[in-house]
Amino acid sequence: MQGTTDPYEIIAEYYDLEFADFTADVEVYLAFAQRTGEPILEVGCGTGRLLLPLAQAGYQVDGVDRSPAMLARAAERLKAAGLQSVRLFQTDAEDLHQLSDHTYRLAIVALNGFLHLPDRAAQQRALAELHRVMQTGGLLLLDVLHPTPHQLRALEQPLAWDGSWDLPDGSRLDRFTSRTVHPAEQMIVTTLFYDRTDKTTGQVTRQVARYTLRYVHRFELELLLELAGFAIEAIYGSYELEPLSDESPQMLVVAERRPRSVYSLRVET
Repeated sequence: MQGTTDPYEIIAEYYDLEFADFTADVEVYLAFAQRTGEPILEVGCGTGRLLLPLAQAGYQVDGVDRSPAMLARAAERLKAAGLQSVRLFQTDAEDLHQLSDHTYRLAIVALNGFLHLPDRAAQQRALAELHRVMQTGGLLLLDVLHPTPHQLRALEQPLAWDGSWDLPDGSRLDRFTSRTVHPAEQMIVTTLFYDRTDKTTGQVTRQVARYTLRYVHRFELELLLELAGFAIEAIYGSYELEPLSDESPQMLVVAERRPRSVYSLRVET
């Protein structure tokens, strides 16, 4: 069994097998891009799944990710598509020091990327950095899990087989997932087991990647955004922009960047 201290180094190798064809959210991001204009920032851009369609639509877009392995995959995909204008930055969401103040009209954090920040302090630092690099009036889009009791129960699983893929070298990949939910800490710990079977010898090599999501509830997230200088425009329950409901699996939050000088926290009575 092979392991690594960086789970995303393992995940990056196989990420596109599962998500390269996931396009359910692309149209909504393109629609918001048309509304706001460029430049656009994606934080947690991974292997470039969203960067490609945004750049192909003619927008100037930058991508940020903490994982060198993910960014290397993104660079390969962008080069293959002839998209040379996209800039990639390897840094944490909490420290966007490579990016200039008041630059972006639209910022996107897709597919639970915000939940990879390990605690409230990290989430606050990331929102402060996003506020710094965005233009006043720009929009921030956050796509996160809607952590209802039903959703959390559904996520909990001791071990499950996710699927099998044929790899370019002829070997077969099987993935298994184990997931535990810790409500008191608002944590979801996921362990991924990647079993790669050699086509000639039948030998199985296992790689293990473990990561934690720190989920947030609706009004907790609203408060975090407001304290960081954002005003909530809407919270949707789907990529079709349906209203958030008890059954919604996700929260798609649209928040407008406000000047800090005009922001004040009001307590309703």
